[in-house]
Amino acid sequence: MCQKLVQLMQGKIWVVQNPRGFPQRMALDLRFQLHPSLGIVISEPGDFSEQLHHNSLFNGLHVLLADDDDVNRAVTQKLLQKLGCTVTSVSSGFECLSAFSPSGPPHKVVLLDLHLPDLDGFEVAIRIRRLRSRSSWPSIIAMTSNASEDVWERIKQTGINGVVQKPILLQGIINELRRVLLLQANKTVL
Repeated sequence: MCQKLVQLMQGKIWVVQNPRGFPQRMALDLRFQLHPSLGIVISEPGDFSEQLHHNSLFNGLHVLLADDDDVNRAVTQKLLQKLGCTVTSVSSGFECLSAFSPSGPPHKVVLLDLHLPDLDGFEVAIRIRRLRSRSSWPSIIAMTSNASEDVWERIKQTGINGVVQKPILLQGIINELRRVLLLQANKTVL
């Protein structure tokens, strides 16, 4: 799984052996762009390939990312930035709610881990809905590795707009962001 994630991030991973032939350490080489690119080529072996000629749908999109796992949060943030999103990253439910201050950036999307330690993602989603007027609700996309019927039912009940399955992959984020933003745009038109 680590190798797949590293490859999706255009990196390399390998094991460096000690003189006796036993694995001694693992080396990881990731290359991050300082500036979002104009085009993104997404290609996964065994899956489909898609070329995005420009990412205007995501460019400058304000995303609030809430995940308590440092590695998951860092990888997801880099994937969102690769799409051109402006990302605010927090590690708890209370920090997520605090990010909705009047002086803060207007978060259009919240990517929310459902299993935060202090307030779970369901409670955070409910509180976000209470904090904001209906016209300024951000789209909330849950991140979870649990696909049970109970979880899907709670997602519907709490007004969460979408779901991305963990481990988070670039194509999964693209698909769900696009779907949620198009739904949001259609509601605005109506």
